[in-house]
Amino acid sequence: MTVATAVVPAPGFWDGGDGSPPTRGLEAGLARALADRFGLDDVAVVVVPFPDIAGGDLGGADIALTQMTPTRERERDVDFTTPYLSTPPGVLVARYGEGAGARDAEDLRELRWVVVRSTTLTGVVEDRIRPERDPVEVDDRPAALDQVSDGDADALLLDLAVAQGLAEEPDLGFEVAGQLTGDEGLAVVLPEGSDNREAVDSAVRAFKADGTIDDLVDRWLGGSADDVPLIRVND
Repeated sequence: MTVATAVVPAPGFWDGGDGSPPTRGLEAGLARALADRFGLDDVAVVVVPFPDIAGGDLGGADIALTQMTPTRERERDVDFTTPYLSTPPGVLVARYGEGAGARDAEDLRELRWVVVRSTTLTGVVEDRIRPERDPVEVDDRPAALDQVSDGDADALLLDLAVAQGLAEEPDLGFEVAGQLTGDEGLAVVLPEGSDNREAVDSAVRAFKADGTIDDLVDRWLGGSADDVPLIRVND
């Protein structure tokens, strides 16, 4: 089974040191569970830019696992399963940076934001947080993380589970300042019209029912959402 994803390593989702393919993380574990369910021995991983996957180009992969939220626009080009995980937006900042002290909506508006083109969270920053300065737009998550690490931006909005995974890696120097209300679902992506959609969707539903997803969350995603302060902005 060949799986496409946009970012490797992605702490909490795709990692594995020198291993090929990556074997650590929630999505790596989900890929392995899907392969086992379908009687497939091997999992190959290909890195494909996020906008390409959202636009229907999975680089020849059977599925994509890349923390993607289903939207009507994306459903014109790809198929989605039932979400395997729901997570609110989380505010990722540099540890000891300007964003680390953000506690309310006004604090968030005063920060310098970076956003990633083609992601659903860009609209959340623009429409709900409404920062005083226009956010810097970049093409992908690694570029956005560099902006925060280098001090060129104060904050980046990510799915909370993704932000927590990054914050769990001490060498990266990030922390989660808070979470916003509203959950987004993360789903398996398939090529439009894939004959495998029903089977993969059924597998995801089974994994949610039998505790497989919960076990992967407990193993790979650090911390609980309950431990992250809630910041209300234009709710």
